[in-house]
Amino acid sequence: FLTSRSFHDDRARFDPAVDMKLRAVLLLATICVAPHVAVRADDACADETCASHLNDLRGVLANAEDVADYVVRLRRELHLQPELMWTEHKTSAVVKRELTAMGVSFEEISAPGVVATIGSGSAPVVALRADMDALPVTEESDIPLERRSQIPGKMHACGHDGHTAMLLGAAKVLKSVEPELRGTVRLVFQPAEEGGAGARRMLEDGLRRATPPIESSFALHNWPYPETPSGTVGIRDGTIMAGSGSFEITFTGAGGHAAVPHKNVDVVVCGAAAVMATQTIVSRLTDPLDSALVSTTIFKAGGEASNVMGDRAVLAGTFRALDPRTFEWLHGRIEHVAAATGAAHGCDVNVDFFPVSNGVRREEYPPTVNDVKAAALASSVATSMFGDDAVVNVSPVMPAEDFSFFAEEWPSAMMWLGAYNVTAGATWPLHSGKYVLDESVLHRGVAMHVAYATEFMSTGFRG
Repeated sequence: FLTSRSFHDDRARFDPAVDMKLRAVLLLATICVAPHVAVRADDACADETCASHLNDLRGVLANAEDVADYVVRLRRELHLQPELMWTEHKTSAVVKRELTAMGVSFEEISAPGVVATIGSGSAPVVALRADMDALPVTEESDIPLERRSQIPGKMHACGHDGHTAMLLGAAKVLKSVEPELRGTVRLVFQPAEEGGAGARRMLEDGLRRATPPIESSFALHNWPYPETPSGTVGIRDGTIMAGSGSFEITFTGAGGHAAVPHKNVDVVVCGAAAVMATQTIVSRLTDPLDSALVSTTIFKAGGEASNVMGDRAVLAGTFRALDPRTFEWLHGRIEHVAAATGAAHGCDVNVDFFPVSNGVRREEYPPTVNDVKAAALASSVATSMFGDDAVVNVSPVMPAEDFSFFAEEWPSAMMWLGAYNVTAGATWPLHSGKYVLDESVLHRGVAMHVAYATEFMSTGFRG
């Protein structure tokens, strides 16, 4: 059950008088029945109806605090054994182990993906999503050695271990109040966010056909940046994250002795020119008020000998935009620049927008667009639990998320969980080998999952 200590902000001082009053209110609330009516605690029963304890949002925060140690323990277990996209089998096994222990039913969709179900089995239905995959990054963080990744060259450098642990914590809280739930919660443990479009695959493999149908979805991403310090959350309606794609450009020339470059076709010079030319796509061809980027991050050419010119150079990188029209336009400009540069230097050119990385094809993601009403609901419950000052109206950013596919399917909200904490050493960016996740915020993520789901089931977007 949700407790009265939820009603005071977790940063506020304890007030015995208020606590006594709220205990009395909650006692009445648990006796009375008021389906689909949300009432403020201090106004409970004023109109001869009583609020369910599930509408006590700060009570949700209290219950989330109760599972904080459980969530941290799970996160640390997952952090030791990171798995890359579409190989998250051990992670999936941990998820299924914990769900089984809770008595929560689940099914595999897009294995190793898992979808659990808690609630009445009837509408309304809300989906809560967490991603599970890690990155091909070597951990260099300052956390104790025994808590670092045990898999060389792999690391949870984007915090998906924390995301998975938070959703399991939410499952534990929701299961404890399952008889009181006014609808159904689907908990989606998703593989392959880091370039594999696992969200789209899960939709195609059955999630969009689930019955009763999902009506809204919610997700969190830890955000270890100064604009969202630990203790805050970030939200906005409309576009919050960019659309993203990858490119791989191969230039083929004619190698030979480096002492006679005029008898060869130099792919290094051609590739270097292409790196510089692609930068003009944004700096000279894109409206300065339209956010876009093209970044070359890989340049491979030649062999080991300094006096030998190779006959093949490969450039690879990423391109992004907030506007879907600009994102589509970038494809053509990258192809044009690559072809023109190759022609100018006498090289054959091939451009691939779906390169294979670690044996898996990298997919394109559309921009992540928060539904206005879903974002308002997420902001409202966060304000109720954490206070006005803890909810930050953020600006859109160029990183991308395949939660965008869910947002195209249902009214949805992606929220950032503030996780920038100098004291905890959590100041390194996502995807860095030095990245550290501030574990002290994880219970807040649990609370947001539970609160979004229970409020949506109680009031929809009318609350």
